[in-house]
Amino acid sequence: MKTKIFIFICLVSSIIYSQSANDYIKKVQNKFNSITNFTANFSQNYFDAQGHDQGKSAGKFSYKRKNKFIVDLKNQFIVSDGQTIWNNDKRFNRVVISNLSDDPTSFSLERFVFDYPPLCKNKIVTEESTKGEICIDLTPKDQDMEFKYVKIWITNDGMISRIEVLDRGDMRYAFQFTDLKINQDLPDSRFTYYPPKGIKIIDLR
Repeated sequence: MKTKIFIFICLVSSIIYSQSANDYIKKVQNKFNSITNFTANFSQNYFDAQGHDQGKSAGKFSYKRKNKFIVDLKNQFIVSDGQTIWNNDKRFNRVVISNLSDDPTSFSLERFVFDYPPLCKNKIVTEESTKGEICIDLTPKDQDMEFKYVKIWITNDGMISRIEVLDRGDMRYAFQFTDLKINQDLPDSRFTYYPPKGIKIIDLR
């Protein structure tokens, strides 16, 4: 039995190392270029510098090419049309409006897929990879970026299942996608937010 387990581990390792981190990143990029949109169940966790869990939330996520996305959570509703981002805090009945380019903590998947990899040293994290998913670590080449590392888990079909970010303040954020459905009926009009009457608006543009 031990011999079979050892052989299996060696086989998985050889499969992982047969491709480089950049090969897997290219696979994700090709996948994103081949689809129009997707929807998914979404969950996120936050951890402080000591590793203590600071909260968890779950909801729905929608993505469309050109940095359009919707994050629909119990207490928060975030929308981007690719240029503007609306962050509606349901608890305080307010919405913060900002330019997407000014919000480095946004859920812009295209930053992780296309923008960050050329600016980072990319490597496969073998101990966090499995036969079904490969974990890629992106570590910035300089100190100008807003994070210390990003980890991306890539499925066999080239989709992202999880993202983990460690920011400069040692806060760690983990986002997970499940039950992905590709190329749904998502008109552009869904990715624009119209603040309802009576809501407090904070416009940072």
